[in-house]
Amino acid sequence: MCGGGGGAPDNSAQIRMQQEQMRLQQEQMAMQQEQANAQKAQYQEQLAISKAPPPPAPNPVAQAAAAALENPMATSPQNIRAGVGRRKLRTDMASASLSIPGVA
Repeated sequence: MCGGGGGAPDNSAQIRMQQEQMRLQQEQMAMQQEQANAQKAQYQEQLAISKAPPPPAPNPVAQAAAAALENPMATSPQNIRAGVGRRKLRTDMASASLSIPGVA
């Protein structure tokens, strides 16, 4: 004479929780696999770059520096000493003095 239980205990909540945990683990494993694939692709790209032939050498350097401003006036000895300023080259100024609009 057993006081015997009528049936198996209800484990459906635990089963659902285990299934949810397994689904989360599978998602995490998929994300880790994607990260590993991305790292492998990045490594392959870096490896290809490191094994690539070097770029061509630059053109030979000029023997003398070229003038930045092609001005025949700048080549006379007097102008070389004095320098050629921007004010001499301005074409929009009528006079060499400073003019401020609105001030008499």
